[in-house]
Amino acid sequence: MLLSGAGMAVAYYLVTLHTAIAKNPHRGLCTFTDTISCDAVLASPYAEIAGVPVALIGVAGFAALFFLAVICLCIPWWGPCRMRVTLVLVAAVGLCFELVMTGVELFIIQAVCPYCLTALGLITGTFLAAFWAWRSGRFAPFHAGADHA
Repeated sequence: MLLSGAGMAVAYYLVTLHTAIAKNPHRGLCTFTDTISCDAVLASPYAEIAGVPVALIGVAGFAALFFLAVICLCIPWWGPCRMRVTLVLVAAVGLCFELVMTGVELFIIQAVCPYCLTALGLITGTFLAAFWAWRSGRFAPFHAGADHA
């Protein structure tokens, strides 16, 4: 839950950067060098899919992961039985999407965004944690009022 919550925050910040860069593309909000530049990535035509900012898709994906994790951990009669595989699959789709977008940054745009790389790290961690918990059977449901000492 922590990784997906952090992912939502990073993706939301990227949405705000995308909006600011769209209004003033020469402002230099996040440019360190020619190849380490959020500005170059977020001003590129690859920053949107059908008019929707890719970062907004990231917010939605991380939000879905967050709520799936809450269901898996906090609703013991429903979550662990039915949702843990869904959590792993959604995380895997998010990781694949992020890997494709990172490939676009590296090989087409030829610039990388540090915040996008942070999102890649967070989705990788989210996938690995969800996969490990699923495979090891470690989804220990949280019971309100139970002693967890």
